[in-house]
Amino acid sequence: MERKEFLEKVLAYGRQAGFADCEVYYRGGKAFEVLILEGEVSDYENSREEGLAFRGNINGRTGYAYTEQLTEDAIAYLVETAKENAALLSPEDCEELYAGEESYPELEGVNTALEELRVEEKINAAMRMETAALAGAEEVASLDYCALGTSLAEVVIRNTRGLDVSFAKNFATAYVSAIAKKGGETKTGSYFWKAQDWNDFNPEETGRMAAKRAASHLGAVSVPSGKYDVIFDGRAMVSLLGAFAGVFFAENAQKGFSLLQGKTGEKIASERVTLRDDALLLGGYGTQPFDSEGVSGKNKAVIENGVLKTLLYNRRTAKKDGVASTGNGFKIGLTGSVKTAPTNFYLAKGMLSQEALLAQMGDGLLLTSLMGLHAGTNAVSGDFSLSAEGFRIKGGRIDTPVEQITVAGNFYQLLAEVEEIADDLYFGSGGVGSPSVLVRGLAIAGS
Repeated sequence: MERKEFLEKVLAYGRQAGFADCEVYYRGGKAFEVLILEGEVSDYENSREEGLAFRGNINGRTGYAYTEQLTEDAIAYLVETAKENAALLSPEDCEELYAGEESYPELEGVNTALEELRVEEKINAAMRMETAALAGAEEVASLDYCALGTSLAEVVIRNTRGLDVSFAKNFATAYVSAIAKKGGETKTGSYFWKAQDWNDFNPEETGRMAAKRAASHLGAVSVPSGKYDVIFDGRAMVSLLGAFAGVFFAENAQKGFSLLQGKTGEKIASERVTLRDDALLLGGYGTQPFDSEGVSGKNKAVIENGVLKTLLYNRRTAKKDGVASTGNGFKIGLTGSVKTAPTNFYLAKGMLSQEALLAQMGDGLLLTSLMGLHAGTNAVSGDFSLSAEGFRIKGGRIDTPVEQITVAGNFYQLLAEVEEIADDLYFGSGGVGSPSVLVRGLAIAGS
C-alpha cells in the first residue's frame, strides 16, 4: 500500500471510530555509516526505518498510539489503541489539532548530489580521513573512532482539520577521535563535521584537526585557583548554552523552572548578546518549515541586543500565555507527546576574529571543553560548576595547555557580563551554535 493511501485510510478509520478530529504523524528515513580501523572497514551499516504516530480527540479527551508497521492490519490497532488511551487521560489534557496555515516557507532540504553519492566514494573519503589523522601530528599513536555517515529523514503530518505538510532533508557527517601519546601521557582529541553539501567536506582537514587537538593538550597542567578572564570557544560555549537552553522554554518558565518568567521585554544580557532560534537557516541541522504540530518555522530573536524578546512556545504553552506559538512544538520520537525544543539555536556572531578576541583579553584562559554538564548545572538557578580544559593565554597568545580545573558561575550573570563575541560561529551536532565569547572575572578552581 502506498504511504499516501495508508495515511488517508488511518484518518478515515479514525473518523468512523468516533474521533472528532484525528491526525497522523509519519517519520521515515535511511542512514548509512561506515567505521574505519587501520585502513579497513570495521563496521558498515545501511538501514531504513519508518513509523507512524496517531492522535485524536474523542469524548473531550486526546488519545495517542504509534506503530512501525505500515500495513492494513496496523490501522485498526492504531485507532483502537488511541481510543483506549484517551479514556485514561484527563479532559484537561485534551489537545486542539491545528488546521494549518495558508503558506509555509519553501526550503530545499534534500541535496540531490548527496543522495547520488556512491558507497565507494564514502568509504574512500573515510579512509582518507583516517590516514590524515594518523599523520596529522607525530604524537598521534592511533584512533579510537573514525566514522562517516549520510542520512535522509522525512516527516509528513496530515489531519482531518486540513493540515497537510511534508518535508525531507539529508546530511553527511564525519567524526574522528585521535589518541596522542608522549612518554606516559595520553590525550584524545576529536573533530566533528556536518553539512548537506559533500563538496564542503575535506577528509584530510577533518583528520588533521582531530590529530592537532589531541597533540595540543599534551603537557597540560592546572593553574592556581582564582578569578580569571575567560574566553569560551565555540565548542565550550555550545555545551554551556545547550545545558541551559531549557530556561528559554515557556513550559519551564510557566512551571517555575526558569527565572525568565515575566521578563519578556526586559534587558537580561549584555548588549553584545543576540540569541536566535532560526528554523529557516540555510543548511542548518534544525532547519525545517514546520514543527511537529504543523506551525510554520520562523527565524526569531530570543534575545536581541541584550533584551529578551520571546520565550520558545508550542501551541499549548502559547495559549496559556495568550501569545502565538513560535513553532517550537516537537515530538522526540514517535512515542512522545509534543514538548518544546529549539531548531537552530545560536548566539549571533560578532565582528572580531578569535585572535583579536584573545588580544583584547590579554591574559586569561581559553576554555575549549566543558565536562560534567548534567551534574554540574542547575537549570533553575542558573548556577554551574564544570570541569574544563583549554589553554593559558599570555599577552593575547596561547601559552600552555590547561587541565584539572573547574569553572564556576551563573548562566544568567554570564550572559549579562559578556564583553565581546567573536565571528567564529560554530555549530555542534545538535543544532546549538556559538562563537567564542569573552567574559571577565570568572571563578576558577585549580591547583
